[in-house]
Amino acid sequence: MKYIYSDDKAKDAHWDFCEKNHVPFIQLSNINKEYINIFFDITNYNISLEEISDDIKKLYSAYIEFCMLSDTLIHDLYDQYYFFNLIVKREHSNFLAENLYNYLSFKLGNL
Repeated sequence: MKYIYSDDKAKDAHWDFCEKNHVPFIQLSNINKEYINIFFDITNYNISLEEISDDIKKLYSAYIEFCMLSDTLIHDLYDQYYFFNLIVKREHSNFLAENLYNYLSFKLGNL
């Protein structure tokens, strides 16, 4: 499983699995009927958090521009020190979470 929802009872077990297997932890949380927050955690790995944060921010900015999203919730994300939360359209969330996992795994050397 590449990601889990915040209200899933197996969330703690999923966290343990990710830690044990040195893979990214990705959690989806409902914001409202239109948006979902994708949170990822790779803080326990030997990787430049600044570099990965900048990379994700660039990719996310392209997504925001391509989908022409302009919600205040989204723009507030750019104030994060590390870019570990992404607010996305609900219909894009599963696709983006899965590909975020693949991207982060590649960066961590797991793919």
